[in-house]
Amino acid sequence: MNKEFLKYYLIIIFALILGISTDFLFYEKSIGISFFIFVSTFLIFSLILSKIFKEKLSGIQYILLIPIILFSAMVFLRASEFLVFFNISSSLFLISFFLILFSKENLSDFTFTKYFILPFSFLLKSFNKSAVFIEECRNKIQTEKKIGSPKFRSVIKGIVLSFPILIIFLLLFYSADIIFQKHLDKLLEKIDFISIDTEVVIRILIILIVSYFFIGIFAKSFYAVKSNEKSEKLSTENNQKNNQVKFLGSIESSIVLGAVELLFLVFIIIQFLYLFGGKAYVWGIPEYITYSEYARKGFGELIAVSIISFFLIYGIDRFGKRENLKQNKIFKILSGILICEIFVIIASAIIRLSLYADGYGYTFSRLFGFIFLYWLCFIFLLFLYKIFKEK
Repeated sequence: MNKEFLKYYLIIIFALILGISTDFLFYEKSIGISFFIFVSTFLIFSLILSKIFKEKLSGIQYILLIPIILFSAMVFLRASEFLVFFNISSSLFLISFFLILFSKENLSDFTFTKYFILPFSFLLKSFNKSAVFIEECRNKIQTEKKIGSPKFRSVIKGIVLSFPILIIFLLLFYSADIIFQKHLDKLLEKIDFISIDTEVVIRILIILIVSYFFIGIFAKSFYAVKSNEKSEKLSTENNQKNNQVKFLGSIESSIVLGAVELLFLVFIIIQFLYLFGGKAYVWGIPEYITYSEYARKGFGELIAVSIISFFLIYGIDRFGKRENLKQNKIFKILSGILICEIFVIIASAIIRLSLYADGYGYTFSRLFGFIFLYWLCFIFLLFLYKIFKEK
């Protein structure tokens, strides 16, 4: 096996192991010795990768290993909630500096604020690095062996990208509205050969998200560190241009946006029939006693749908390739349609909150909810303007 490919595979394999470990050690379990095991596993993988990528540990990094292990071990030795929080936070804070030092940063040059800002900056850049690293892996594999036409590969990639996104929105809609839940249950009952366990889906999503996150952390820490040293010294303006890596084609972007829009459309139709339809429709639902109770359910989920949708469109806008006017026009139309659907979903959340407040009175938290929803509408209006004006 090519040594270069082995490096790629090890990063992905180690990240997957950590993703599976997260599910096995932490899902619906109290934090104790599991945290020490997880941190120890992560450190072992980091040391292995540093050896493979020929990145020597500095003296400070060797020193940092001692408090990291001690703090992680103290999590199960001390039962106090404050001490558990302190030990976990300290472990994660020191681990971030342990990884940052692979980029040859000098701690003596750090300002007081940089000590607190840099770990968060490192995590955000790592999340972005995951997408770049995966795209580089895909490109290297394609250069070795081409599979199908470029359009066919783009369609397959778009479908694969759409699947986890649709699952997330489906779960949120399923929890938000009992009518949507009932229709989806009926649909799944008709498809006898498919048996979906919601808990299994959630756990798989957790594994994938955590694995994706650690791919970025390992790639940011070890992969192509030396080749990136010069680029990291460029000015902020040049860095912003170079970091805007376009790895989503127009076909993939259109498939993802189109699939999400179809799902939103189904949910919106249900909202018009029931929530926007009036009390006569809702009183026919045996699971709910009052209209306010139906309205209250799902408010938080709809907020989550709106926020996730914003980041979805923003991600496609930033990382999507639009090579001609036609592709740019398609993106504008699909994004505009999705944002209009989001407005309807926000309207659903506003109506739910209004009906609940009418039934149980206004409180500061409910008033803050209204302010947040209208602020969210304003943000989407600005975002829509940005997309169509290309600013």
